[in-house]
Amino acid sequence: MAAYSDDEQVEALKRWWDENGRSVLVGVLIGLVALLGWRGWVNYQENKSAAASTHYAKLQTAVERNDTKAIKAVARVLEESFASTPYAALAALQLARLYAEANDLKASEAQLRWAIEHSPQESVEILAKLRLARVLTAEGKLDAALSIVAEPFPPAYTSLVEEIRGDALAAMGKIKQARQAYDRALLTATGDTEYLRLKRNNLGGTPAS
Repeated sequence: MAAYSDDEQVEALKRWWDENGRSVLVGVLIGLVALLGWRGWVNYQENKSAAASTHYAKLQTAVERNDTKAIKAVARVLEESFASTPYAALAALQLARLYAEANDLKASEAQLRWAIEHSPQESVEILAKLRLARVLTAEGKLDAALSIVAEPFPPAYTSLVEEIRGDALAAMGKIKQARQAYDRALLTATGDTEYLRLKRNNLGGTPAS
C-alpha cells in the first residue's frame, strides 16, 4: 500500500479528530476530575487524621491529669467527628475504662461495643472484645462473656482468653471446667501469674504443672 502524502495524512487526522476528538476530550476531563478528586480525598483524610491525633493527645493529657470531665468531652468529639480514625476507638477504650472504674458497667459495655464496631485495627478490636468479656462477666452476663471467648483469637492471647473463660465458668459454679480453663491459662502465660494462680488455687484440686 502506498504511503499517505502529507495532505492525505492531514486530512486523515482531521477526519479522525472529527470522529473521536469529543470522546478524547471527555476522557481527559474525566481523568483530570478523578485525579483531582482523589488528591482532594487524600488531603481530606490526612487533615482529618492530623486533627484526630491532636484531639487524642488532649485526651492523653486529660488521662494523666485524671480529668474525668475532659476525658469524656474529648472522647465524645473523637467518636462523633472522627469515628473512622484509629484514635476514636482508642478513646472509646479509655472511656470504657473510666466507666468501669466508676462501676458504671453498662456504660463501659456500650463504649467497648462501639470500639469493636468502629476500630480499623485488629489489635484494638481484640483488646476491646476481651475487655468486654470481662465487663460482661462482672455484670453477670456469663453466657455472653463465654460466647466472646469462644471466638478464635490469635495464640498470643490464649492465656488471657482462658483466664476470662475461667472467671465466667467459676461465676456459673462450673468449678471443674473453670479449673481446666485456669490451668490452660497458666500453661500458656508469659508474664506475672501470681493473681491467676491465686484464682486457680481458690478452686481447689491439683493445678496442672
